[in-house]
Amino acid sequence: MFGTYERLNVHIDATAKEVIRAAAKKLTHAARRGRAHREERHIFYRKMLEHHAASQEIAAQFRL
Repeated sequence: MFGTYERLNVHIDATAKEVIRAAAKKLTHAARRGRAHREERHIFYRKMLEHHAASQEIAAQFRL
């Protein structure tokens, strides 16, 4: 999943809303709109936000 996060091409300072928008663009129309995929879609968004938070932590550790 981290590879998918990397392909979102979001800046490290991006907000959670920007990450969700970029992730939604990677999904197909049916996956974005279908009720059947709702739970999987939310899991996907949470994973992207987790990876974004981890990337921000790593960046904060190495900033001087």
